[in-house]
Amino acid sequence: MEMALNICEQEIEPGSRHFFRMRVASLLNGSDLTISLHVIRGEGDGPVLGLLAGVHGEEYYQNRVIRRLVNETCPDELSGTILAVPVANPIAFSHTSRRTPDPPDSTVDFTNLNRVFPGKRLTPLFGSMEPTDVSLTMKMAAVLSEEVISKCDYIMDFHGHRMNGALKKMLYSPDDVSGEMARIFGLGILHDPIGGESASAGPLYGCTGYAASIGIPGIVPEIGGGGHSEPFERECARLGVHGTKNVMTHLNMIEGEIVLPEKQFYFRRAPHVRAARSGYLVTDIEPEDVGIGRPTREVSKGEVLGTVYNPYTLEEVEEIKSPADGLLYMCRISGLVHAQNDVLAVADYEDSKWIE
Repeated sequence: MEMALNICEQEIEPGSRHFFRMRVASLLNGSDLTISLHVIRGEGDGPVLGLLAGVHGEEYYQNRVIRRLVNETCPDELSGTILAVPVANPIAFSHTSRRTPDPPDSTVDFTNLNRVFPGKRLTPLFGSMEPTDVSLTMKMAAVLSEEVISKCDYIMDFHGHRMNGALKKMLYSPDDVSGEMARIFGLGILHDPIGGESASAGPLYGCTGYAASIGIPGIVPEIGGGGHSEPFERECARLGVHGTKNVMTHLNMIEGEIVLPEKQFYFRRAPHVRAARSGYLVTDIEPEDVGIGRPTREVSKGEVLGTVYNPYTLEEVEEIKSPADGLLYMCRISGLVHAQNDVLAVADYEDSKWIE
C-alpha cells in the first residue's frame, strides 16, 4: 500500500510532478517572498530525498545541478520522492550574496541562512523567546525546515566557493549512513574535520546539522566556484549530477551503475592560507587545480603558490606558500584581495588516508 505524502497541504500521488511556491512573508515592495519547491514522486515506493541549493546566494552555479536532476528524473523510473529546492535564499541569490543583503534583513547575525536552522528561537537572546522575534532569514529557514527537511529521509545540500574561487570536497554529518552516502557520491575527497563533527559544528549548525539533530542523514557536496568559464561550470554540474545519481542508485531510487573513483582521499586537517596584506594577488593556480576536470594538484609545504603586490607602490609585499604537504582543494584566482581574505586551503596528508 502506498504511503500518503502531503507537501504544502497537497497530497502527492505516485507517478506525479508538482511545483510549489512556499510563502515566507510579504515584502515592503508589495510582493510575496516565496521559495520554490519541485516535487517528483515515483511510481514505486522508496525514500524521500531532499536536494537543496542556493542556501548561500553567491553559490549560484549549483542551481544547474538541481535543474538537470529535476529535468532528467522520470516519475515512472523513480522509486521514492525527490524534494528539490533550487534557490533556498531567493533574496541572497538575486544579489549574488552569501547573506541576505541589507535591505531587507538588517537583524544582526541572522542573515546567513546556513547558521539559523531550524528558524526559531531555541535559547533566549537578549531575554526574548518570542516566536515572532526572528529575522526574515530565520523565517526562510523555518519554511525549509517544516515543509522540506522534516519530510525527508535523506538530505543533500549543495555548496561551492564564492566568486573567483574554486572548491572541491565533501562534508557529511557525523553518522555512518551519512559517511557511506559521502563515499558513494564519489567526489574523490572527503573531509571529516578534527572533532568528529564534520558538516555540523554543533547539533544545530547548518541545514545538514539540523537534519542530523532530528535523525536525518545528510551530505554537503561542495563543488566549483563562480565567475569561471562555461566548460568549468559544466564540469561542476556533471560532477554534482553524477554523484547524486550514484547516491540515488545506492538508495534503490533509480536503476543504474554506481561509478566511483579507484580511490578517494579522506582527510581531517584543512589548513587555510589567508592574505596577510591587502593588494593584488598573482597566483600560478587555476580553478581546475582543485580537481575539476583534471587530477587534484599536489602541493608541498613551503611551496610558493603566489604573491601579493601593493597596487600603489607596485612592490611585492607577500609570498603565498602552501601550509602543508597535501592536495589543493580550495583556491582563489588572481585578483584583488583584502587582508585576511582566504587564498587557498590544503587537504593535509597528516591524519589522512586513501580509501578504495
